[in-house]
Amino acid sequence: MTQHPPHQHPSGHGVIALAVHAESVLHGMVDSFELPGARLYGINTGDAVESAPAPCLLAQHPDVYELLESPTSGLARMFDAAAIVTTGWAAPLDENGEVRGAPSEHAQRRRVRLVVLVTNSGVASVLRFADDPHNVVTDPGSATGSLAEAIEQFWFDPPAEHVAAS
Repeated sequence: MTQHPPHQHPSGHGVIALAVHAESVLHGMVDSFELPGARLYGINTGDAVESAPAPCLLAQHPDVYELLESPTSGLARMFDAAAIVTTGWAAPLDENGEVRGAPSEHAQRRRVRLVVLVTNSGVASVLRFADDPHNVVTDPGSATGSLAEAIEQFWFDPPAEHVAAS
């Protein structure tokens, strides 16, 4: 896999509003904090965020990175936006901004569901904790790390062309 420089797609209020709306709809559809794998949904935005149609489930895979690299996931480009839904464990960060050890083994671990929405206008994410499902935490596209890079590459880098040998 080649390394690409990070994309600079400023997320406006429209992207975070769409992410919050999509997560709210998905919360009603996927009322679980323990999914068997990551899910990819296609979303058409409609005329207004509030009237956007329900997300369409496109694919699911136990590994979010393999899901994003799957040729089937290219179907998401037929929509205005894609939402990646994944669940797992979260743990508090230490004074250096890191988690010591596996979050699933931390004494203060919490079940979490993360929804990352990506459009041509940018990326935004919304998460909920199982022990406090009425509150959402949002990020207007400032997340970093391997998942953020994989989502950027998935949406903004053109798919590799497969040429048949003649």
